[in-house]
Amino acid sequence: MSYRNIQGMRAIAALLVISCHSFQNLEPMRAHWARPFFLSLGPMGVDIFFVISGFIIYQVMQRSIASMDTAGRGRVVYAFAMKRIIRIYPLYWFVFGASCLWVAWAAPMTPPPERLPLLLALVGNLPNYRVPVAWTLTFEVYFYAVAAVSLLLFARRAMVGLAIWFAIVGTAALLDLWSPWGKPLDFVFAPIVLEFLLGVAVAILVERGGHRFHAALLVGAVIWLSIGTWFMRPSEFALRVEHWGVQVAISRTYGLHVICWGIPAAVLIYEIIALEIAQRWIMPRMLQYLGNASFSIYLWHFAVFTAVAEIFARLGWVGVVSSTWLTAAMIAIALGIALLSYHFLEKPSLRLFGQWFLGRGVSSHSLETEAMRGSALYKS
Repeated sequence: MSYRNIQGMRAIAALLVISCHSFQNLEPMRAHWARPFFLSLGPMGVDIFFVISGFIIYQVMQRSIASMDTAGRGRVVYAFAMKRIIRIYPLYWFVFGASCLWVAWAAPMTPPPERLPLLLALVGNLPNYRVPVAWTLTFEVYFYAVAAVSLLLFARRAMVGLAIWFAIVGTAALLDLWSPWGKPLDFVFAPIVLEFLLGVAVAILVERGGHRFHAALLVGAVIWLSIGTWFMRPSEFALRVEHWGVQVAISRTYGLHVICWGIPAAVLIYEIIALEIAQRWIMPRMLQYLGNASFSIYLWHFAVFTAVAEIFARLGWVGVVSSTWLTAAMIAIALGIALLSYHFLEKPSLRLFGQWFLGRGVSSHSLETEAMRGSALYKS
């Protein structure tokens, strides 16, 4: 099953994040009446993404486990890891390079000290001044690495490895309430990674047939998200200097993210899937399409906002033309570039690198194509 509603939820998550960032680059928009609302609501998109990732990776791991008898553990783990690498890094590196050029043109300044290899590898949750949204990718890569190691060490019982990891993180999160962890352990044990567990839990419920649609649960999830948004404030990052002189960005609100947004997001996604399985409601095709392109949208929008806002400023439009219309144009341009990237950069690179390293192209979104079918996937 391709889970079209999951793709729709990806689109919603990406649009929430965009809505949050659209108020930052144009000076007049920082005082816009709608800014507090979107700043409070927008970060929820990250939590939705994390829950969806947990759901998808569980599905992929189950299919990887099922193929071990015929393909072998080593090849299965290689295919699992390589698909994740191909999906994330080529496009991220391209956006990172483009952002370096645009930032140098739009806001020439001496950047803070950065460890380029770690930023390119998405390791350690370092402040990323080129692609600020990439902080979430460091957690995604962390989760994928744990999943790959679990497949390698535990083979058909790989879910045991994930369970151990989630238990350690959960215990550490509770202990952190009494004695905060020092860096870099506050990244390793960040409570927000438990949102991947919530996605896994949704996948298990769906797999076991627990996918009845309950209107009360859906309404309750929406109410919970609304209340959680009221309690949440725009996430603040604490930048502290580590022992070796490197700053690490760790949000003070990760635990609140799980409680206020992660749990209700998991319930919402569960019910959205139940609606699709019951054939009661399918997300509109436009949302499905935007969900397919959500990774390009997510990566490109902030860099495009920076460049377009600078263009508007140099043209003398800021303060003259309605800031709301300028922001709408900025969003439209960002979406346009992201969709071009999806069709002419992301998808071709997935096909190219998939052929090089796996013997077949890699899909950007479909769960169905994740199934380990055919020997072409494991060509030597």
